Amino acid sequence: MTNDKTTKGGLIAVAICLIAAACLAIFGNSSQRLQEPSGQQPSSDDARALREAYKRGGLRGVAKLKGVYVTESNPHWDTGRFDVESLTKGSAAVIVGRFTKKLDARLIDGKVIFTDYEVAVEELVKGGLKQAQTIVVTVPGGRVVFEDGTSAEQTTPTFEHPHIGRAYALFLMEEAAVPSVFFLSGGPQGMFDIEDSAGVKSHGRPDDAGAVETKGKSREAFLKNVREQGRKWPKPGKCCG
Repeated sequence: MTNDKTTKGGLIAVAICLIAAACLAIFGNSSQRLQEPSGQQPSSDDARALREAYKRGGLRGVAKLKGVYVTESNPHWDTGRFDVESLTKGSAAVIVGRFTKKLDARLIDGKVIFTDYEVAVEELVKGGLKQAQTIVVTVPGGRVVFEDGTSAEQTTPTFEHPHIGRAYALFLMEEAAVPSVFFLSGGPQGMFDIEDSAGVKSHGRPDDAGAVETKGKSREAFLKNVREQGRKWPKPGKCCG
């Protein structure tokens, strides 16, 4: 069963706005939308009840009303389309890592769900981590089960979660309130699947600068660029450079 890991203070700002107020110069903010899944469109009365339950108790309140609640979430940041250099400059750490284990989901501020993963660091491009170190990276979306047996899930149709065992280039940022957890810089733009040597897959939108820049590039060409940017911007970024 997945635990409800609601946290406070700074983590709330990260999840809801992805530190939008502090990061507007380099990174944007994320958007979330609350809606009924396909086939479960509510009547006007039901929709009103859902809105009220959400206002009072967030996703926990809606889950209590529905029993099982599923909603779509758009994790892509509303402002900012970042190339590899911008991502590198604004990140606290840049690594090549392999996802090894899916952990629990966490409910933040009662409204946003993230899922934690263990990642083994295979190459450190930038930052204070160590090669072979295992870190926790959290990504948008997931499912939480509450103590009363009800559940809430935020699916991310436009963002594919990482696959266990695959290698990725990750551009990471930190939040002071959660020092042991890394978030993706620029949201999904900060994750690139590099398992296939013939090509690189950005998890951002197709028209994000990083996706456009890396389209058709081999893994080696992509990593060469990432390493060059790591040497150019060696100091850990504080989100806004």
